[in-house]
Amino acid sequence: MPALSSDVPRQAELAAAWERTYAAGRETPRQLPGTSPHLPVTRGTVDALAAWRRWHDPSQPQRFSIDQRTWYDVLERARVETLASAELPGMASNLARLVNTSPEDGAKQALYRVARQLFARQEPAEPALPSPGASDGCAWPARVMRNLLQRKRQKSAPTASNGIDKSRLLEALGDAAEHLDDSQAFTDSLADLIIQLELIYRSETPSSTEAEATSPEGSSEQEDQESEEPTSPSLAEELAERDDHRQGYAVYTRQWDEEHFASYWATPEDATALRGLDTLDRRRVRQLAHRLQRRLMAARQRHWQFDQEEGRLDSRRLARLVGDTPTRRVFRFEQTSPLPDACVTLLVDQSGSMSGRRRHMAALAIDLAVHTLETCQIRCEVLGFTTRYTADNPPATRWRRHGTGSSPGRLNAIRHIIYKSAEQPWRRVRPQLGFLLRESPGHENIDGEALHWAAQRLSRRSEPHKILIVLSDGAPYDKATAQANGREFLERHLRRIIAEVERSPIHLAAIGTGQDVARFYRHVLTVRHPDEVAERLFEQLGDLLIPAQAARRAS
Repeated sequence: MPALSSDVPRQAELAAAWERTYAAGRETPRQLPGTSPHLPVTRGTVDALAAWRRWHDPSQPQRFSIDQRTWYDVLERARVETLASAELPGMASNLARLVNTSPEDGAKQALYRVARQLFARQEPAEPALPSPGASDGCAWPARVMRNLLQRKRQKSAPTASNGIDKSRLLEALGDAAEHLDDSQAFTDSLADLIIQLELIYRSETPSSTEAEATSPEGSSEQEDQESEEPTSPSLAEELAERDDHRQGYAVYTRQWDEEHFASYWATPEDATALRGLDTLDRRRVRQLAHRLQRRLMAARQRHWQFDQEEGRLDSRRLARLVGDTPTRRVFRFEQTSPLPDACVTLLVDQSGSMSGRRRHMAALAIDLAVHTLETCQIRCEVLGFTTRYTADNPPATRWRRHGTGSSPGRLNAIRHIIYKSAEQPWRRVRPQLGFLLRESPGHENIDGEALHWAAQRLSRRSEPHKILIVLSDGAPYDKATAQANGREFLERHLRRIIAEVERSPIHLAAIGTGQDVARFYRHVLTVRHPDEVAERLFEQLGDLLIPAQAARRAS
């Protein structure tokens, strides 16, 4: 690939101009992750840097440790360069020569090339899984697959032989290719693979390689033992521990915690259940949604700008054309003030008590609320929370077995559900809302951690106006946690989190569906009947998005 120009200053100037133009003002890294700092500036490297600047989400790498992040960067580069190639044919041509942008490391280079080809819906031109005995670190794909299979066998009984299925890696990358437009879903789909890559590559030494070659049975036993050892905590877990200590909170273990998009659990039966929302209730809720939409549209203040040199002719100023000092300022135009740039997060309690009619009306209200907000060009995120188990759960069982002292902290595994991220269109993810109607996922509710999780996600948004609305049916409660720590343990934590959120730029409000939650939240609306959920939700949204109107109505 030829260089941009023989004039070095001119070359750097053109490269910087293109990066600024394509990246729409995002900050530029000094160099591409995983590449040599002395790479020649070619059209391919400039386009790769511009693609990273345009498409990379800087919040996702924080989930990994420093060593894991190098593997994440390889797959993230493949993602952003694939998106750039799909958007502009010229960039696709410049990025087609992978030799200009490939990492120097042999293992990472192989992963990068295969990922680029798979993300572009192409068959890999080179073997995705080199033979285990290959040199220069080429045994890593087979070892990755073996460790991934080890993790899968922990969840189900082993039924297959010890052979290595080389298609597993391609399958993992193929799943990630379905989420190229969503950086968080993309990272979620590859998180296990990235962790395993870092562990395997870090432990790969000549002595271990020789041992594997001479004693296959011994190596498999050793890997079984290593798989049972706890892995090193990621940066996200370390930050969570720091938050817990600062909040006077404790978590016994996070091993069984879950955070996934609703598509991880959704089934065709959930989509069928969602059709049940098309009932007579929908007519009333639709009326409320239209009322909110009209209220938001009316908030766009319109006013005239007079004495302009172009626009619509202002008949009251025509005399200026024939006066002693003629002027062309006889026009006017109408100016509209847009709605505030806002992002709304709806956090829904999915515990067992939030069931039946309440859950039905909450799903119906959320469906039309998100549609209304999108129509008004307001970004929205829908999240859910509950626990994975009842009182008889693995964390509590482990705590009782080891005889740990009193006050162990949270003794259940949390389940956090992402129904819709702020970037996803509702029409694409709406079928997943059927999972909210399912009775089985809900057990207990640990509101403090869910509120902290939702507030962290919202705080990373760039919109200046941030709104978080919680739909809950009462106080936080988990039987195992309450028995070991006292009933007030979760309630104290929730109050601390609420105080933190209210001190932040986030506008927090709650809708209590059944019980009064005013003893926790300062801005709260209590619903005594399930049919009032939609009305309260739309009322709260309107007051928070248009505070001036709410103040006038209160006065």
